Amino acid sequence: MSAAPKPTRSNPTKALLSAAVVLVGVALIAVTSLALFTDSANVPANTFSTGTIDIATSPTTALVTMSAMVPGDQVTAPLTVQNNGTLQLRYAMTSTTTEDTLAAQLVLTVKSGVNSCTNANWAATGTTLYSGILGSQATTAVLGSVTAGAQTGDRTLNAAANEVLCFNVTLPANATLGSGASTTATFTFQAEQTTNNP
Repeated sequence: MSAAPKPTRSNPTKALLSAAVVLVGVALIAVTSLALFTDSANVPANTFSTGTIDIATSPTTALVTMSAMVPGDQVTAPLTVQNNGTLQLRYAMTSTTTEDTLAAQLVLTVKSGVNSCTNANWAATGTTLYSGILGSQATTAVLGSVTAGAQTGDRTLNAAANEVLCFNVTLPANATLGSGASTTATFTFQAEQTTNNP
């Protein structure tokens, strides 16, 4: 005759642990299903743009020109240098000629602050910025230097400002060259920013 099965006794500790696990699970489900209140704020229109360097001259061509020159002749004319950009700039100027013989005989003088930029009056006032040969095929530095950064002789112009320079080209009375010589000079103005460019 087989033995009767022993009655099982309930384990209160095990029952409590099971109930606790069930309650934690229910609590987690409740937390994850709650509605959240949220908000955000925007800071729009953070716009950036670069400044501009824009140098211009007036006139733009044929500033000083003269035909049939003889020793002792000269030609004088004003040139306006304008900063059309939004940044302060510094500029340099060079002169490049189509040949070196007559160009080396012609004397170019550039002045600032001249009251009357004419053949008769240009020498009386102003500050001489350059006096030397008109230029050369290899390019002659007239004002400052095209090397980046502040260089001796560079000119500075604020945004929207301008200055008037007086140009005089003279064939000296003691010039030594034959008749029929000819040369053409190109004046080149090169500008760069001054900000963060010492």
